Amino acid sequence: MKKLKKLLITAVTGIAMLMPLSLSASAQLNNPELPRVVDNADLLTDAQEKSLSDKIDNITEKHDFDVVILTEESIDGYSPMSYADDYYDYEGYGADSAGDGVLFLINMEERDWWISTKGYGITVFTDYGIDKIGDIMVPDLSDGNYYNAFETFLSTTEEYIKSADSGKPYDVDNTYKTSADRTRLILISVGVGLGIGLVVALIVVLIFKSQLKSVKFEFAAREYEVKSSFNVTRSHDVFLYRNVTKRKKPENNGGSSTHIGSSGSSHGGGGGKF
Repeated sequence: MKKLKKLLITAVTGIAMLMPLSLSASAQLNNPELPRVVDNADLLTDAQEKSLSDKIDNITEKHDFDVVILTEESIDGYSPMSYADDYYDYEGYGADSAGDGVLFLINMEERDWWISTKGYGITVFTDYGIDKIGDIMVPDLSDGNYYNAFETFLSTTEEYIKSADSGKPYDVDNTYKTSADRTRLILISVGVGLGIGLVVALIVVLIFKSQLKSVKFEFAAREYEVKSSFNVTRSHDVFLYRNVTKRKKPENNGGSSTHIGSSGSSHGGGGGKF
């Protein structure tokens, strides 16, 4: 009986010790009860919403970083930047006192996408990083593959957070490599290796060729032509041309540009059309 009481006391004590830890972990979000996938444009099935929400929960628990996906049919004439910033601030999203996190907005009426960042999110998502993640997602968004685009956003977000946590956010001096980019680098490496092999083989062939003295090399084909067997009766020239206009892309010097939202808090962000 005494042993049973000791076991019960030990179990209760253990649970009591774990409870503050679990509470502190969930308390990192300023408002954990809020939905993190708000599909007002009805682009997702219930199962897809649940899947994305679970992925976001995993990110927030591991990194103390809030992530929100918001879709709207219309944003009533607001700019994507101000709408995303205000929604994040006034709905009470964010982690810790700085409101660390990111919100990804889709506006179907104008085909806008926008990423709003706050707190540590400004460090995680540099201007380069936002442009890069946009390049990756836009093809799926344009094709109507919204769930795939949102999955890509979440997986890339976690990679961005990990890189920023290591002290090296993805930026112009630390570029992000997608799986396609990595495959391309491998192919380039293989191509360079093959090229080197071909050069070595060519050198060997030329060395052997230089040792052949029985055949005289002729630079012109006329030495092999039967006299008076080839006559040109008509000829004309075709000229092709094209006009190329080049515009210099705005230079990105790295880091995150910021602005002040209507709530008075600082945000980073960027976006475009799809």
